[in-house]
Amino acid sequence: MKTILIINGEKYWKDYFAGFDVVQKKIQTAEFIVKDSSLYVVDAEGVCKPDVIFWRLGAVNPEPKHRNILELIRYSEIPCVNSAETLLRGYDRLSMLNTLKKLGLPIINFDVATQTSQLKNLQMSFPFVVKVGNHHGGFGKSLVTSEEQWEELKDLLFIHQDYVTVEKFIDYKYDIRYLAINDKVWAMKRKGKYWKANALTQEYQIIEPEKEWTKNVKLLQENSKADIIAIDVLETENGEKTILEYNDIPGLSGFPEDTKLELSKMVKNK
Repeated sequence: MKTILIINGEKYWKDYFAGFDVVQKKIQTAEFIVKDSSLYVVDAEGVCKPDVIFWRLGAVNPEPKHRNILELIRYSEIPCVNSAETLLRGYDRLSMLNTLKKLGLPIINFDVATQTSQLKNLQMSFPFVVKVGNHHGGFGKSLVTSEEQWEELKDLLFIHQDYVTVEKFIDYKYDIRYLAINDKVWAMKRKGKYWKANALTQEYQIIEPEKEWTKNVKLLQENSKADIIAIDVLETENGEKTILEYNDIPGLSGFPEDTKLELSKMVKNK
């Protein structure tokens, strides 16, 4: 019986892999070993030698250890969804934005400094958004609307030893997620409770994917060699659309059941 190792992710995924030995482990408590070119994963519950890895790490701040693990997966040549190469490419926010820019896709413009001590050199016209490091899910991000708030934030962020990006605030009407799995594409409009488009979602609606944006997400998927990928697009009142980011471990909440079936099928096919 083949073994599917699920890294983090929701508990329900085990229900999609009947006929397989399914093991689920958390990256926070597991250790990875390569011996004689074979990959083993160890935690308090035992040892797993996977035939395929389903990487669902999700919205956590990547650590150097995670990159090391992905390189071990590459070395052992264990199939992974997404592949270790794809996950490493999108590992950091800066490399993710550079990938979008290289493809000529309409990304949000940003300024950046390698440490928060240089925030004084990045101020732009209010309002603007400051993001520290590589956190996901809206963490490490703040909307700055006044000089007083900016001065307070600079003092608070001074203790962080990480890069910082500053970008113009887009007063969006909708956040639209385009999700591509294998050769299929779905689209969903979302609205958050406050200004953060991808946090505290209160409204969502599955919509018909637009041809232009289907083409854009497929271009990204092909270039990234991704089994699954999503782009988050901000749409303003006048219909202008800008890509906020892409996600190679996107959540499927709010999407049809077909998305889970398609993704689980890809894992089994590996």
